[in-house]
Amino acid sequence: MYKYEHGGNERFKNKEIIDFSANINPLGIEKDALKVLENSFKTSSLYPDNFSTKLREKISLYENIDSKNIFCSNGASDIIFRSVLYLKPKSALVLAPTFSDYERALNTVNTKIYKYNLKKEKDFNLDEHILYTIENNNFDMIFLCSPNNPTGQIIEKNLLEKILYICKTKNTFVFIDECFLDFLENKEDYTAKYFMNSYKNFCILKAFTKMFAMAGFRLGYCICPSEEFINNLYSYGADWAVSVFAQDMGVYVLENSKDYIKNSIEYINKEKANIINSLEALDFKIIGSKANYIFFKAYEDFDKILYKKYNICIRNCSNYSNLNDEYFRLGISTKENNQKLKDALEEIRKKVIK
Repeated sequence: MYKYEHGGNERFKNKEIIDFSANINPLGIEKDALKVLENSFKTSSLYPDNFSTKLREKISLYENIDSKNIFCSNGASDIIFRSVLYLKPKSALVLAPTFSDYERALNTVNTKIYKYNLKKEKDFNLDEHILYTIENNNFDMIFLCSPNNPTGQIIEKNLLEKILYICKTKNTFVFIDECFLDFLENKEDYTAKYFMNSYKNFCILKAFTKMFAMAGFRLGYCICPSEEFINNLYSYGADWAVSVFAQDMGVYVLENSKDYIKNSIEYINKEKANIINSLEALDFKIIGSKANYIFFKAYEDFDKILYKKYNICIRNCSNYSNLNDEYFRLGISTKENNQKLKDALEEIRKKVIK
């Protein structure tokens, strides 16, 4: 049977769980959005717009990118699989650790996968040594993630440009996952959109899942300077990939995004800082954590202690390449849940002191 290892899975087994394993915006979708769904019912007997025209127009305004360079689909993961199926890379480079769906998608077309191990001594930051690896190999495709999942480390813009330049000379396509970038106040300092007019050999992955708390709707999009790439993605998956409900909700949240994003970032940064203080009081090492989650090194079975005694679930990162079961990730939750976590951490700290 297929083994599902993403965060948020434990709630299907334990309805009472206090779940920090998924990294979704805890502010959730506003109640007014229910009116959007009521209106969607009126057209739900009809096929949805296969090209998500209105939604792409809204994304165009939100991202300041021409709608012809935008493709929408059934979640970010669907775009990963479509991209790989279209390009059919014979060889590809992925970071380790990083999001597992890149490798899963590559395996569907029998790609030879090379892993670039990020060094724990450098807190799993990507540095310029990767340029040597790219220059001395012939990769058809490279996957990058910024902020990286699960480390929360960001790729500096100057390094990103160097990667794009080398990959252009070697005819390598660069897939850049920016699904968590909206949680940064200074996201424009890091986004690859800056290079849209300079390079054609890359695409940027985005999703409504994380910032807009729409995981259940399944809605993602990508941005690419190559119209050919965008147009071909329609041919490498089923039609009507985005439901009426997802399209309408996507339009709604983008129309109301400015204050929502501002409030979300302020809330998450404040709550994250408090939880980090509690983790550091236990002498745990905080790494990266630039997005809406905290990546840290503790000790083996720390997650089991939280689960068994406090009914709190965090993400054990041992199933990520290049990590072991001393590394964990936890998302920011509601104030009530965050307080329960901090209380549990404080109780554990007092026991350690004794």
